[in-house]
Amino acid sequence: MIPDELDVPHAVVRVLEEAGIQFVFGMPGGDTGRIFDALYDSKAIQTVLVRHEQAASIMAEMYGRLTGKPGVVMGQGIFLACNALFGTLEAVKGASPMLLLGDFTDMAPFMHHAPYQSGTGEHGNHDLRNLLASATKYTVAVSEPKQAMQTIQLAIKHATTGTPGPVAVVFSSRSLSGTVKTQRPPRVHATGRHLAHGASRPAAADVARVAETLAGASNPVIIAGNGVHAARAWSELAALAEVLAIPVATTATGKSAMAETHPLALGVFGNWGQTVANEVVSSADVVLVVGSRLAPTDTCFENPELLDADRQTLVQIDVEPLNIGRNFPVAAAIVGDAREALEALAAELRPRLTPARREAAGRRREHLAELKTLHRFFAEPEQRSDDIPLRPQRVITELGRRLDERAVVTMDAGANRLYMTHYFQSRGAGTVYQPSSIGGMGYALPAAMAAKLTSPARDCVAVCGDGGFAMTMNALLTAAQHKIPVVTVVLNNSVLGWVKDGQRRRGNRFIASELGRTDYARIAQAMGCVGVRVESVKDLVGELDRVKKATEPIVLDVVTTEDAPFWQVQSPLAKEGPGGE
Repeated sequence: MIPDELDVPHAVVRVLEEAGIQFVFGMPGGDTGRIFDALYDSKAIQTVLVRHEQAASIMAEMYGRLTGKPGVVMGQGIFLACNALFGTLEAVKGASPMLLLGDFTDMAPFMHHAPYQSGTGEHGNHDLRNLLASATKYTVAVSEPKQAMQTIQLAIKHATTGTPGPVAVVFSSRSLSGTVKTQRPPRVHATGRHLAHGASRPAAADVARVAETLAGASNPVIIAGNGVHAARAWSELAALAEVLAIPVATTATGKSAMAETHPLALGVFGNWGQTVANEVVSSADVVLVVGSRLAPTDTCFENPELLDADRQTLVQIDVEPLNIGRNFPVAAAIVGDAREALEALAAELRPRLTPARREAAGRRREHLAELKTLHRFFAEPEQRSDDIPLRPQRVITELGRRLDERAVVTMDAGANRLYMTHYFQSRGAGTVYQPSSIGGMGYALPAAMAAKLTSPARDCVAVCGDGGFAMTMNALLTAAQHKIPVVTVVLNNSVLGWVKDGQRRRGNRFIASELGRTDYARIAQAMGCVGVRVESVKDLVGELDRVKKATEPIVLDVVTTEDAPFWQVQSPLAKEGPGGE
């Protein structure tokens, strides 16, 4: 029962509690200090103090990805706009529900006099609302007490309805004063009563058309994107694939939509994908695309040798109607939540299983097993290399052998991500995540921390290059303070690998691409974490066992070779398009 009267900060916290939100990531500042004070009384929400709003935004984005509930990042408004847009922009294209809570720092009644750090948009002030609106699904300014409570309810609805995404609520100083009288019009109701109930259900006629197309295919394939993760449709995807023995490739963002140890899994296709994935996709007569826009790096810059809407029949599932046929025209489509659509499609196909189709499914399974052997699926010679300095392929392979099917792995940006995309074989569905919306460096460590807070029983490992790690290694201070036992594997080659590789490939001189040698293990130790330097195969084999059942934050600083250019894992189909590599 909602009390008849609540002070505004406690009313805000109550809405977050009613929405089932478990964490608030951020740093107090400006008028948000009043809400932080109210969080002190919450038994349902843990407040996680970061050292930089970028880390908070990444943690909030990852929490939203994993739970489907908005990850909350809170802090002084201007510093959210300066520092927290990293995770916000990841959430936009990554379809992660996220809630930014900030303030104008308007110092009423001096708003129009442009006080220090104010963001109200008057003469002499920056315009905080427009800054945030350019990077969010919905942004709103709050000017009075009751609006504070009801606007957050609406914001959560925006964040979680349709294609999920980030929303921002910005409070004026006066809106956080006074009380909310819940029984006076406009009346306040429990948050759950306002939120969308159920998922967007697919139309039966659309399901039947797509099912008919798949059933009539000789060589069908499924391409699974991030939408499968967003809908948590992993088991439904596997169930559909198994009905007709349809092989499943994923986009880079969709990696682990199906466990890459599954007999029908092809791994990632496209620019950095598996050879077998690209071969099966290119030879398919019917392609079912689930939760993907088919971006240029997914399709080798729209190379018709890989994917061709004139040569192949494409069908699609997406929750957003505007994404249907966005980059490739489709013959039929299902608009709806991926989980609901995949489940309906499997139910529609099962009665169509004739003896002939069962035989064809059996032949597909056998042929796929042969192709995987032929193309050395996750078993390429370089993955066994004993070279010193260590090769990233060997490090990644040894890491994969030690993780179980429930472990969560977060990647960073840069050449290390390309090697992880290509060589890391996921053992479980919904276990691998990367920054592929804006693809910014510094993502892996804060994301792994959020994953560990969300799922304490699962091993959570961040894999990053030394460049990306240096950008957000301040997050180790939060990990140490809050006792978040994540393991970070740093592939330390002392350079910005992708940048220097590009300079070398173009015949340019090396400038602003060499980082110098840094011992990150010692830095981790100084921050209150375990730090281990790994320089040999013997060290690697022994120390990587730390990724299992860690009880404290650990950094494995693995010295790797600079001689691992990104084009070594680039598909021959990925011809350079306008704009470079």
